[in-house]
Amino acid sequence: MTRPKLLLSLVGILALIWIGLWIAQGWGTITLVFDKKPLSTVLRSFTSQSKLKVITDIDLNTPISIQVRHVPVVEALEALQAAAESRGSLAVLLAPDAASMKNLLSTILNPKANSGTLSIEYRTPWLFRGTTSSLPIDRDPRQQVWSPSPQLPLQLLPLLEHAAQTTEVRLVIPQSWNPTLKKAPSEGPLSSSIPKLAKSAGGEAQLVYVLPARSERDGPGTPPSTQEANRGTLRWTEPTPLPPDALLTRLESRIRSLPSSEQGDARQAAQESVRQYREWASLTTEEERDKKRQEMMNDPTRAERAGEGFSRAMRKMSPEQRSQRYNRYVQRRATQKGG
Repeated sequence: MTRPKLLLSLVGILALIWIGLWIAQGWGTITLVFDKKPLSTVLRSFTSQSKLKVITDIDLNTPISIQVRHVPVVEALEALQAAAESRGSLAVLLAPDAASMKNLLSTILNPKANSGTLSIEYRTPWLFRGTTSSLPIDRDPRQQVWSPSPQLPLQLLPLLEHAAQTTEVRLVIPQSWNPTLKKAPSEGPLSSSIPKLAKSAGGEAQLVYVLPARSERDGPGTPPSTQEANRGTLRWTEPTPLPPDALLTRLESRIRSLPSSEQGDARQAAQESVRQYREWASLTTEEERDKKRQEMMNDPTRAERAGEGFSRAMRKMSPEQRSQRYNRYVQRRATQKGG
């Protein structure tokens, strides 16, 4: 091969490497650049890029301003929630057939007491979320890994309970559906492990992101609303408390993504947080919990973590949103003092 041809080949190889790196850096990322556009337009763009359907009871004509470029799915969701002033969650709907799936999709938008639908969800208590703020998170919530315990019975409900406890996901199924499986489910990301579980149970699964209307009561320095009745039409009952061991499992899965030199300190902080959570869970009266809540909120380290999380959320809002949210908070405080 002559020298010019060799140089040309090298240039071609380098060009292919550069193009490959460029694609890899942008692969799976989201770009949302909108100024006061309807929420429906923003969600359509997000779904087109992420292949993740968003279900919401927020008015789809609500003007949304958002500017994120080439960010991971989870970061786009954070910005979307900040722009919509909401807190959402990943949900997986499992059903034995298409008709049941259609019912689940309508139920999740407007739950009713006689819908025959079961929602399984274990939220990390807000007092203990500060522990997770410095830990790595998946670029996409669908990539959370579920590791089924070999001790679990081969029935759908116990397996879904375990998945809901050890990952941040809501699982929705028909209440009467609890088939026995022929083989144990395998470990893997939620995007594949739960659909495989549904298929093994003789059914199907659909992943969606639920974005509820946000309660107006949430403000600086206050915990988020705990009653689902304050979230528009998405009126699920309050979820069952997360078991302490499940909280530790969630933290451990994220700690393993840290460099080995940082895992020791992170694990120690996680274990202390779980110890405090066990103590919290053992309290039986509201008076005891109020006392413990004040004690924890006055902890300087915990307050610093909470402040960092709140500041991060506020930075994702437009100046107009930040001003409106603060004014609403001041008005609520004035009303409470006046009452």
